[in-house]
Amino acid sequence: MKRKGMCLMAIVILVLLTGCWNRRELNDLAIVMGTGIDKIDGEYVVSAQIVNPGAVASKESGKISQSAVATYSMRGSSIFEGIRRMTTETPRRLYFSHIQVLVLGEQVARDGIKEALDLLFRDHEVRPDFYVILAKDTTALQILSMIDPLEKIPATKLYKSLETGEKAWGSIVSMQLDEVIADLLREGIEPILVGATMKGKVQPGTSDLNSQNVTPPNLLKYEDIGVFKKDKLLGWFNEVESIGFSYITDRVDSTIEEIPCDKNKKIVIEIIRSKTTVNGKVKNGKPQIEVSVSAEGNVGEVACPKDLSNPQTMYKLEEDVEKRIREKIVSAVHKAQKQYHSDVFGFGQSIYQNDPKGWEKVKEDWDSQFSNLKVKIKTDVKLRRTGKVGNSFIPFMKKE
Repeated sequence: MKRKGMCLMAIVILVLLTGCWNRRELNDLAIVMGTGIDKIDGEYVVSAQIVNPGAVASKESGKISQSAVATYSMRGSSIFEGIRRMTTETPRRLYFSHIQVLVLGEQVARDGIKEALDLLFRDHEVRPDFYVILAKDTTALQILSMIDPLEKIPATKLYKSLETGEKAWGSIVSMQLDEVIADLLREGIEPILVGATMKGKVQPGTSDLNSQNVTPPNLLKYEDIGVFKKDKLLGWFNEVESIGFSYITDRVDSTIEEIPCDKNKKIVIEIIRSKTTVNGKVKNGKPQIEVSVSAEGNVGEVACPKDLSNPQTMYKLEEDVEKRIREKIVSAVHKAQKQYHSDVFGFGQSIYQNDPKGWEKVKEDWDSQFSNLKVKIKTDVKLRRTGKVGNSFIPFMKKE
């Protein structure tokens, strides 16, 4: 009886189980690693960088028989139409589950990025953990077409450079799709996106010859942060302002600060860790923000005669680094308040979290409130190490 019951249960389970009704053979798919969206004459230009598995897996050295990727592009009145039209050129169906980067052209960003983000976020095949970047002073197609000597796949170069640069240089900020959408939906904060630009001429950089030079004539470079109001790009933070933004938003993992010390010479400090807290509240009907930055650093380079064994010298150097960090923060805040009127720092969000009742009083007029907001900045820097040597050997070198 027990055996009959088990058999009956097995039959019922087999009936209920379904096969892979929507399966797709790998040979029928074109794996998209990077996507670009531009806008020309009111139409979208959609680009897709497709990986060539055979070329990527090839161990042959000394010559390049075929490209590791192929980049297709197509115009359409909508982004979806552009993607579907692209199938008239590609031999396989586009598969977007492995996207590493989405590159948005500057015109697309200025007109509004909501359509591009909505399509990719809505698609059940697309995971929202890829990076979104802007093409600065160029197009998304050109960014995706640039060949790099160290990476066979340009989209992978963009992905890895972004992660590496963010950890080592404070002006680079990574944003994934779900983070951008969260900033678009939340009150009291506006989105930002890092810009990618090209160093050199476009055409030589799209050839395999660009990867066969000891010193490549063309390279991709991350530069500046795009400031948004809702889903539209307003302008850019320069490098100094971008680092100030990173300090405010607690995104600095490591960076450097240069302190003038003797004529045109400098002491370079490596910031090895940083922590920022932002406290917001409404007092007497006026919003108040306090930004507190606590950082630790090491002496990385000394080009002038300073006695680093003297505690007073180190205290003075700490004060100089604190001043330098404050200057960068002030420059970012001033530009956001007076030029863009966009709260990309999330000061409103901080008030909402710390003083919800106060936020209800100021949120309807937050643009005006933010533009006239007084921001109190506190910085505290501790220098830990001077490296293998204390004082520099430079002052003791023989003079010519």
